[in-house]
Amino acid sequence: MPVRFRFADKSDQPRFADFACTDPVPPNRQVDGRWIKGESLHPEPWALLVQKLIHNSPVYHEKDCWIRVGVDDETGGLASYCAVVHRGDGVYEIALIAVSRRLRGLGLGTQALRDAMATATRNAVQRGLDPAFVATIDEDNRASAHLFASFGYQLMRTYERDRHGFVFNLWARR
Repeated sequence: MPVRFRFADKSDQPRFADFACTDPVPPNRQVDGRWIKGESLHPEPWALLVQKLIHNSPVYHEKDCWIRVGVDDETGGLASYCAVVHRGDGVYEIALIAVSRRLRGLGLGTQALRDAMATATRNAVQRGLDPAFVATIDEDNRASAHLFASFGYQLMRTYERDRHGFVFNLWARR
């Protein structure tokens, strides 16, 4: 399946709202006599958070932040989404990366990360900078940790649990 990577534009906004990178939210249900929200029963809460962020994402392409999308050439649908932020001094944060649920397992995460890093590297070279990369990954997201490690990222720091119960790890690559 051919995928074309490009900068997001205004025509992608409706695609963001429909993008699904994880399983649907389970229905609310009773557990031990208490009603539990379906979101808290989701098997990949970090993916649900990423999906919500993408659904509400503005389209932007500026000097210091951009979104790269992978578009399925056959259907025109979004295959992947990757937001990149230049934090200054050549440090680029891979802020969000996601692959469409229906296209998982085809290597699109690898392609999307490669594309994002190549785009950031070109941006750094144009600025006369030596690029470095960081990413913040939920500690339970083994697939993303494996992906970033395969690109030479190393675990640098584990943050304290946030108010929503997430624990994130900082990964970096020079």
